Parts: sequence; C-alpha cells; structure tokens
Amino acid sequence: MFFVPLVVLSLSVSPLTMQADKERYDREMISSLEVRAKAGNSLAEEVLGEAYAHGRGRPQDDEKAVYWYQKAADKGMKESQYNLGDAYLHGRGVGVDYEKAAFWYRKAADQNFIQAQYNLGLLYVKGQGLPKSDEHAAFWWQKAAEQGEAKAQFNLGVFYHNGRAVPKNDARAIFWMEQAAHQGLVEAQMLLAMAYASGQGAPKDKEKAVYWYQKAADQGNAAAQKALQALSY
Repeated sequence: MFFVPLVVLSLSVSPLTMQADKERYDREMISSLEVRAKAGNSLAEEVLGEAYAHGRGRPQDDEKAVYWYQKAADKGMKESQYNLGDAYLHGRGVGVDYEKAAFWYRKAADQNFIQAQYNLGLLYVKGQGLPKSDEHAAFWWQKAAEQGEAKAQFNLGVFYHNGRAVPKNDARAIFWMEQAAHQGLVEAQMLLAMAYASGQGAPKDKEKAVYWYQKAADQGNAAAQKALQALSY
C-alpha cells in the first residue's frame, strides 16, 4: 500500500475579492474621516480632500477636494495650502487664478513645503500672479534646492551659469547641476556632460563627460547616445 501524503491547501482569495475588500475598507475609512472632518479636525480635512482628489473611497470630485483643502489650508495645513495653490494654477475644481495660486503656494512655501517653493519660483519667472522677478525665483529655488528638489537645483545651476539673478559662478553652477544629476535629472546630466566635454563652465574632462553622457543615455536620451558614439572615436 502506498502512503499518500495529505496535502493541505490554503483557501485562495481572488483578486476581485481582494479589490472589493479594499474598496469597502476605503469607504469605511472615508466615512470615519468625514465625521472627524465635519467636527473641524484639520488632518481629517486634508486627507478627505486628497481622497476626493484621487477617488479613494469616494467618487473622484475636484470641487469637493478643493472644499476640504480650503478648510485645512485655512487652519495652516501646508500640504492643503500647496494642493489649493495647485488647484488654482491648473483650474481643478475652481477657475484658474494665478494670484490665488501664488497666495497659497507662498503660504506653504513659508512652511518649507519644497514643491510649493519650487512652483512659487516658476510663477515669479513667468510673472503669473506675481510681478515677474528672477531674483525672487532664485530665492525660492535656493530654498527648495537646499532641501533636495532636483528641478530647483537644476534651475539654480542654470542661473549661476548664465549669471541670471545671481552673480555668474561656474563652480556654483556645476555644484547644483551635479546635485540634480545625481538624482537622475536628465537635463542636468546632459549639461554637465557638455560642460566637461567642451571645457566651457568646467575643466575639460573626457572621463566625466562620458560618465554623464552615459547616465543620460541609460535613460534613453538620444542626444547623449549620439554624443557617446562621437566621443568613442
């Protein structure tokens, strides 16, 4: 007689069942949040705004998202202030209003919210909702760059390279470009590679040029791929 081992199978749960459970959990969580938000809890207001913005536990609704962001922003919640600024900038749930976008970005930026600092710099450069000012843009990009925002680091590097709103300083330009490039920003990798390849703005260094072109090429940048081929001859 052969011994047949007993095989114990665990019950399987279908993906549809798991999704249904998640959706039910989301609905229950949002219901709980609504109770707290209506009682004036600022964190609940902020999270509820995000839930409506992204359609989690409730149908996606930009107007309701803005309603709750406004409640939380008025209480000083910096992420809601940023989200409200974003809503006014892009016209999500409200009409486009650059002045209000700038107002709420500034509120969040004053609380060191990085993305608000970066976006505020963009509004100053473009003169949207604020008087056009490269100097103010540089100020806010410096703040964001020091906190690690790659696009702010890149833009600050460009300003130093061109002597725009700040004294021209190639060393500072390379420093900020490298900060952004190390975070994978292709534009920074390309400018660094070109600077090292040409010797303009940085000491000529083929090895460093190849290094940064390779980094950009690895991300699919066609110009970097062509430059690498040219440097190989």
